[in-house]
Amino acid sequence: MIKRATICGLLLLSPLAGAQTSLVDRRASDFESKGVGLTETLLEFSDREHVPMAIEYVDRGSMERPVEVHLRDKDIRQSIDSILRNGNGYRWNLRNGLVEVTNTHASKRLERLLDVVIPDFQIAGGENALVASTMLWWDLQRRIDQKIPGFGGDIAGRSSTVMPTKLRNRTVRQILSYIIRNSRADGWIVAGPPECLGFTPYCGLWYIVEPEPFDASYEAVLKKVRENL
Repeated sequence: MIKRATICGLLLLSPLAGAQTSLVDRRASDFESKGVGLTETLLEFSDREHVPMAIEYVDRGSMERPVEVHLRDKDIRQSIDSILRNGNGYRWNLRNGLVEVTNTHASKRLERLLDVVIPDFQIAGGENALVASTMLWWDLQRRIDQKIPGFGGDIAGRSSTVMPTKLRNRTVRQILSYIIRNSRADGWIVAGPPECLGFTPYCGLWYIVEPEPFDASYEAVLKKVRENL
């Protein structure tokens, strides 16, 4: 059975520059968080503000060390900056309609794998984000090792439907972005710390984060990530 690993990515069809800017320059609601780690704070903020986010770095500290955040009269950009000041080495940028959060200690292996080009990737009508994400993970594995057989079997779990498409010569990152932006998914998060990313079945690469009532709410995803710490 394939491990559900796969992060919420970055968009394939780039929106206009003005639309990207408005995503982070609009006014944010007042936001408070305490008693949870930096990663959970980011996911809570992303969910509250409907800002699609890719979190490309986690470690034990970001998952378990509580931070306290009080945000008033800030826009999205200022809010993300304020949250990330609670950690060391974090940075973010806006790419293809997603906020990408990374760290100076992020995995170079992950970055290389996200840049692998998939020649043909199809999302059928009615296919959900979990299935599309899992099949993307499987296609990536086959690009790395041609001896891996094709996937056959069921993928359990509920998820939101993705707009169907046929994508040619797109990177894993671009396909992930398409899945996130064309479903109800909030984003994606790495499946564990840098030293384990990309090694299956131990860790995997990413998990897609979806809002309730789907099974992959961010609390459930964080539980899976913690298992890899």
